[in-house]
Amino acid sequence: MAWRRGWTTVGSRLSRSPPAHRLREPPTPADLLYLDTLSVAGLLDEIDVVATVEDALRMNAVGETVLPAEAYLRWDVDDGWARSLTLPAALGRPAYAAGIKVINGNVANPGRGVPRASGLILLFDVETAQVTTIMAAAQVSAMRTAAVSVAAVKRLAPRIVERALVVGAGPIGEAHARMLGRAVASLGTIWSYDADGTRAVELAGRVEGVVAVEDWRSVVGRADVVIAATTSTEAYLRLGDVAPGAIVVNVGLDDCAEDLLLGADHLVVDSWDLVADDRNRLLGRLIAAGAVLPPGVDAGTGGRQRVAGELGRILAGAVEIVPKPEQRVVVNPFGMAVNDIAVATAVDRLARRGTAGQRLTR
Repeated sequence: MAWRRGWTTVGSRLSRSPPAHRLREPPTPADLLYLDTLSVAGLLDEIDVVATVEDALRMNAVGETVLPAEAYLRWDVDDGWARSLTLPAALGRPAYAAGIKVINGNVANPGRGVPRASGLILLFDVETAQVTTIMAAAQVSAMRTAAVSVAAVKRLAPRIVERALVVGAGPIGEAHARMLGRAVASLGTIWSYDADGTRAVELAGRVEGVVAVEDWRSVVGRADVVIAATTSTEAYLRLGDVAPGAIVVNVGLDDCAEDLLLGADHLVVDSWDLVADDRNRLLGRLIAAGAVLPPGVDAGTGGRQRVAGELGRILAGAVEIVPKPEQRVVVNPFGMAVNDIAVATAVDRLARRGTAGQRLTR
């Protein structure tokens, strides 16, 4: 259709024979492979992360993954609180990849001169369950998060994307700016805003095509894509801020206000179960209150919102959504470990074909 012009596209549906990256690897190697942040970043540059994530989302949609509940640990510290998330997943039936991501963080960390979030990914041998690889998780997390957003924008943007606004200039925001610039051929301008204006200016200096702005409100009404990627716990992005025909990705999960979530013409999630189970986030609370209904349920005339579908099922062709040029789309990606493990597995296999990383004795 005309509104899809300008996309750089990769495959669509699951193939009948599994692609090479889904084949099982040889038995457990004698050594452990450790990949630090720089090694992971370099390897990610050689991988089509969007295609890898799209494939993982489709696999999850058709039941070819194992995705247990995450473990959430939170504790109080002098300047607020810290938390640790453990996310396990396996891909394939039979499995070709399995592992866990541990990601920890404290929003006050930048004031200490350390990253807000950090963590590790452990990959397992699918036959013996032994750990085969340990890698830094931050770059994988940032890139797979951006890849989910790009996959949603590619498939669901109501109109040609020429201008994008990325709110939040941290690692996640930067990953989005870089990936959007590479994946969307029609995109001419990427505006960057951060509450710390210096971060937006620095990001603009690092990424071609990015322009720092002092106030997101000055440009949001002209944006075809809005990436809301902050650590804010208070919603700030309202329905009236977003132009008709724009797509909003609620990456931070607390950025979109109630009227935007309920007033969007199409509301899409990555996992209904994960979103519905999380009462700490606004959308989960709206679901619990009965204001938002699951996919396939008639919203009726009571003013309630209905989730149009899960992104993986849309990509797999099980659900069709074709937004009209004047409609607003909101995507709420909770984040799924299947994406982390899929991307980490691709990184691991590329590393083992070369000399990247450090071999450790068991």
